[in-house]
Amino acid sequence: MFSKQFDRRVHIALGVLAFSGLIGMAFGAHVLWPSNLEAGYAPPQPFEFNHKVHAGDLKIDCLYCHTNASKGAGATVPSLRICMNCHTEVKPKDQQGQIKEGVQILLDHWERKEPIVWSKVSDLADFVYFDHSRHVNSGVECQECHGPVEKMVNMKREFGMKMSWCLDCHKQERDYKEELFPSEDLGVLQVPKTRAPIQCSTCHR
Repeated sequence: MFSKQFDRRVHIALGVLAFSGLIGMAFGAHVLWPSNLEAGYAPPQPFEFNHKVHAGDLKIDCLYCHTNASKGAGATVPSLRICMNCHTEVKPKDQQGQIKEGVQILLDHWERKEPIVWSKVSDLADFVYFDHSRHVNSGVECQECHGPVEKMVNMKREFGMKMSWCLDCHKQERDYKEELFPSEDLGVLQVPKTRAPIQCSTCHR
């Protein structure tokens, strides 16, 4: 009834659909895999960077290392140059008098002009838009999303990064005054009571 050419096209279309379905399932599994979403996720790093020492004991401000957090969408992992602002001079030693392993790795990479590749601890799916600067400049403390980093020896994900977690924060009622502003179409509107917008397009663009 149908030509061989038509049958071949049908087979190709079915093959493309099947392949697309497999890719979609694999992507969904990766995005929704518990270790990529849940609290406690702590991927291995090139060496142990002790946030407790730096952010806790030494009280180094988060924005000193994560310089872009107040300026753009991504907080950015600090470059080796930022580390070396201190560690060209600060070279702590262990009980045997040897430079501590982590600092030695920094020095070796600096000498070779080779960046250190860190594993992301907090990494949202590609279909989620998140702007660090919007949050930082609105008074949101880093610990609200990343937990008590100043107490962490090994950086881990403190909260599960699900949409419900984000919405729980956005839906919080803020200090509310009867603020009104004019609108040509709707007359006078009240400022929303929620801490942040909850429309889908806020995070999914």
